[in-house]
Amino acid sequence: MKLYITAKFKGIENKSDIEELCRIVHESGVQDFCFIRDIENYQRIFTDIKELWSRTKTELKKCDALLIDVTDAPSGGRVIEAGMAYALNMPIIVIVKYGAKYNPHYDGISSQIITYTNYEDITAPLREYLENQVKSSKYVH
Repeated sequence: MKLYITAKFKGIENKSDIEELCRIVHESGVQDFCFIRDIENYQRIFTDIKELWSRTKTELKKCDALLIDVTDAPSGGRVIEAGMAYALNMPIIVIVKYGAKYNPHYDGISSQIITYTNYEDITAPLREYLENQVKSSKYVH
């Protein structure tokens, strides 16, 4: 199983946060994929926005589910990624930091919402959710 991970990229200042989230996902027993890390190497490399979204959709289709961190109330790229995943009938796992307000629209598209204080807090509920999905044969990628 392969999980597409999307979280706010603020530049070098939160690269370690993205790495930590990807590590946690990987340790949950699935293959992790993060566009900013794996395609762009933490740099904005696409100058043509249509090319960026075309490539995003291509990479998203290679994954089994989307994990999106909505703690900081996304309004740009992550919203588009979530919309693409929803249009592809892909399960969407929403993570949000405990106490953060998030747009309730995510309730309507999410397969699972996990709250956390630290990224480590998502490990057990993510693993449980993914194991249940595998058992019910929803993932045949």
